[in-house]
Amino acid sequence: MLNRHKLSEAPSWQRKLVLLLGSLVGATILLLVVWAVVLFVDWARVDDCLDKGGSYDYQRGECDFETNHVVPKE
Repeated sequence: MLNRHKLSEAPSWQRKLVLLLGSLVGATILLLVVWAVVLFVDWARVDDCLDKGGSYDYQRGECDFETNHVVPKE
């Protein structure tokens, strides 16, 4: 009859590698989510100003209802 081998646990270096790679992927995803939230909050602030009929002053970072401001080129 065929010998059945017991499956043993993965070696400790493999478990450490999986833990390290998982941590790196998790940290990368977390940083991307934080970056996306920061961009969304900034976009929402500008959009709210424009919806109210104002012009967003990018240099001062505030809504201006008296002067039209040009969007800066990056």
